[in-house]
Amino acid sequence: MTGKLTELRNKYEGAIYVYLADAEICRRFLRDAEDEGYRFGSIKPTENHVSDIISLDCKKQLGYVGAIGHMAFQCGGGDNKANFHKVDYRDFLND
Repeated sequence: MTGKLTELRNKYEGAIYVYLADAEICRRFLRDAEDEGYRFGSIKPTENHVSDIISLDCKKQLGYVGAIGHMAFQCGGGDNKANFHKVDYRDFLND
């Protein structure tokens, strides 16, 4: 069975930025990511801090989004809109 994050990664090409509305939603995302084998480099997601936006990269890697990434998130990817996807994890959990 494929996990929800893997389904999400397979659904979109390009950059996926996952919006995490609060600490509880972020902790859920980090647990789900860890259960599916995602990592921040070699670090387990639940061993890291919460954040409001985390990128979901290929090869089961996660990334924290810095200032430039937050600006890209706010403007929907700028010139790269076709390959930039914003997902609110709350909505994704309700699917």
